[in-house]
Amino acid sequence: MKIAIFDIGTNSIHMLVVEVREDLSFKILGHEKDTTRLGDGSFETKMLSAFSMQRAFEVIERFYKIAQRSQIKRMVAVATSAVREARNGGEFVDAIAKKTGMKVQVITGEEEGRLIFLGAKSSVETDSENALVIDIGGGSAELILGNDKGILFLESFKLGVARLTDHFIHRDPPSKNEIRELENHIRHELQKAIKKIKKIGFSKVIGTAGTMINLASMAHVESESAPLRLVNHYEFKKRDLEKVCKKITRADLEERFHIPGLDPKRADIIVAGGVLVSRIVKMLGINQITLSDKAIREGIIIDYIEKNKKRFKAGDEKLSIRERSVLQLARRCSYDEKHAVQVARLALDFFDKTKPLHRLGDNERELLKFASLLHDIGYYVSFQKHHRHSYYLIVNSDLDGFTPQEVEIVGAVARYHRKQLPKKEDEHWARVGEDGEKTVKVLSAILRIADGLDRTHFAVVKSISCKLGRKRVKIIVYAKDDAELEMWQARQRADLFKVVFKREVVIELGKKRR
Repeated sequence: MKIAIFDIGTNSIHMLVVEVREDLSFKILGHEKDTTRLGDGSFETKMLSAFSMQRAFEVIERFYKIAQRSQIKRMVAVATSAVREARNGGEFVDAIAKKTGMKVQVITGEEEGRLIFLGAKSSVETDSENALVIDIGGGSAELILGNDKGILFLESFKLGVARLTDHFIHRDPPSKNEIRELENHIRHELQKAIKKIKKIGFSKVIGTAGTMINLASMAHVESESAPLRLVNHYEFKKRDLEKVCKKITRADLEERFHIPGLDPKRADIIVAGGVLVSRIVKMLGINQITLSDKAIREGIIIDYIEKNKKRFKAGDEKLSIRERSVLQLARRCSYDEKHAVQVARLALDFFDKTKPLHRLGDNERELLKFASLLHDIGYYVSFQKHHRHSYYLIVNSDLDGFTPQEVEIVGAVARYHRKQLPKKEDEHWARVGEDGEKTVKVLSAILRIADGLDRTHFAVVKSISCKLGRKRVKIIVYAKDDAELEMWQARQRADLFKVVFKREVVIELGKKRR
């Protein structure tokens, strides 16, 4: 089986074409890369620029056509910090879907770290010892400490090289004051995490991604007068790092362009990368870093294989007939269980908090739960118009324990979880019945917002609270990570709620709860 992996990063966009073998190992058949600089300036403005988005669209469409020519039908795409933090990140990924039909998953910093660790430890043996993985990206940097049994510490920091360059490097070459301010900022951001890492302890340090590899490549050319050909397991010494950092911080952009071992496309951001890695090395008191040529992209592959090797079964005797029947259908359609459960949780919470408005009962609440669990099963048929496919699968699957009207209600609620609002001419209203019409509209209005609040599919939203007024409903969102995409999508999906309850909807981010 062949799959294509798209990694839409702050600095570059990559596509891997991979063959997954019967023994669950994989072979990389091809690799495409383009330095698009999608995140240029976005960390200051909180917006992806029109120019950078257009450039990214062109690259993604080109890679997508390459994958299609290779007859690859399964494509997995993720985007990282630049997209997840931008206020127009949702519009960007929606535009990709319209142009290619490909769904892009915007992952959290925590998920990014988990995938990086999966990839890194697949190429560098850690045995039972604790290994610290350092990944320096364009928008974020991840420190992940773990071993063969699992992850012991993971944190994502807003310390990517593009971000740091935007914030601190304004002169060419950078001034001593700029470097000093950059070092102080890094020290301040990392000091708590460094203490925790030291307390847990580690015996190996693994470095991944382009910044680390470029620094090591320059050091290797400096010491060996030859290019670095084998990245994996290369031992990058502290003393060599220090020499490279002195060289790049003293050089201007034109001089850095011609440093052997450095990718010229990184010449403007490598200074921030060198200072960051050097500061981490000093704070941790380490003497060398072992390079890994595998990171997030390989982690995505490994994660995909792991999630798809199992056949889910819905045989729990404690479940009701209705619950068992719904889960059997969901699993047959390879549903995204984590997302579905999160949306159901948020939808039911929202249902309970708005009960004074809709006055629906326990049975309607349960139908909302089932519609939430099944709302995305239409992806099993196609990404395009998957909400319509969800409706078709639900009403034609002989769900046990439901009346025909209840099946229609569940299907219709799933049908209206996105896109157009309910219309009188829609054919299923006759089967829903007049008494069910209100239920469908109310439950759909709730589901649309709940689904929006898990836009990234990583359960970023921990909880919500609601303030019900005569003219508006305020939803306060409490999140564990960047929630710009969730907030944006939920506001987009509040349209039906406004129509049904004749109230404006305000969605705000609340302060983190301790």
